Amino acid sequence: MKIKSLPVVSALGAVAIVAIAGCATSIQPFAQIDGYRWNKVGLNTFDVIIISVDGEHYVQRGGLPVMIQPGQHKIIVQGPPTAGFSYGAQRTLDLNVEPCTRYWLEARKQNALQQDFEPAVNYEEPISGCSRG
Repeated sequence: MKIKSLPVVSALGAVAIVAIAGCATSIQPFAQIDGYRWNKVGLNTFDVIIISVDGEHYVQRGGLPVMIQPGQHKIIVQGPPTAGFSYGAQRTLDLNVEPCTRYWLEARKQNALQQDFEPAVNYEEPISGCSRG
């Protein structure tokens, strides 16, 4: 019995053509924010959960960053819980987001046993292949 692999090859070719066509189209500039720290060296810094951006709620799972438009944003993040707490505290970070930039956010605490924290940008870098306009 002979099995034809032509449909599989055609499907892969179609996927490749769509991917190449996607590269040729003009995409509006975007930015990304991530609750996982890029640099984990800082003492008493922790990952955060992105709760919402300008009132739009997100559930960040699996290490995927949140895609947002450039500009001024009000980002609500939740810090890690400390002993005796089920959930971490929530804080607001006002951030002027630049186009084609990825931001890694963090919670900065005075010490690891404290529930209170300050949200901050841990690291930022340009997004590869993103066109600023």
